[in-house]
Amino acid sequence: MTQVLGSVDWGRAALELLGHCRALDDEKPTVMHIRHTERPVIDDISNGRAVLSTPLGKEAAYELGMNLPAGWDYRFYHTYYERTQETAERIHEGIVARGGASEVVGDMKLRTILDQEEYFRYQSGYSDTDHSAADFMERWTSGQTPPQIILPSVEFAKRAAETAMENLASAGGKPFHVYVSHDVWVAALMFHWFGVPPHEDWYTFLDGFIVQPGDEGMTVYYRDKERTVGFPEWWDD
Repeated sequence: MTQVLGSVDWGRAALELLGHCRALDDEKPTVMHIRHTERPVIDDISNGRAVLSTPLGKEAAYELGMNLPAGWDYRFYHTYYERTQETAERIHEGIVARGGASEVVGDMKLRTILDQEEYFRYQSGYSDTDHSAADFMERWTSGQTPPQIILPSVEFAKRAAETAMENLASAGGKPFHVYVSHDVWVAALMFHWFGVPPHEDWYTFLDGFIVQPGDEGMTVYYRDKERTVGFPEWWDD
């Protein structure tokens, strides 16, 4: 049942990811990267880290966990923002409630902001909206953000790939690893890993992608699409 996800205007992308789970190859390890669940609008970006999930967002995350496919060994990683941890924990709780195997490992230990104080100065005047996030994404991926303040996006994508592959290599059973982060993070990974540009309507809550790496490339699922792509030249598979 997906009562909450089916009732909110931002739930469609999460439902599409659930639908893609039926097409997954049971013989391949699986990675999911998603944006955190619903949170209030952030007016002051310098205080953005303090904004937590809404009650409805927590319900939606739990529901997502309840409906993820059985038979996988789930591990959850999140950023150092509390709302991503809340999201990971609620999805985990949904999996456990229906008898699944799941573990919240913790902070994925990736950072994009290298100097937080200077970052807030650089981003002063910005609120956290879809428009401002898309604008930041354009500046970040085109090399227009200061590298001493913000980690270059392709370097971030490389580190995220290394983290994902290392975690899969150390996992037993039938791994399904879920990374809960932020809209710009998901957008950057989709761009640098698969060559997929940002969605015109940006990234909703619990939006993201599922990827299964293989010997010759990766199969990626997102929104209503499924694609097979080769590894980037820098990817150490």
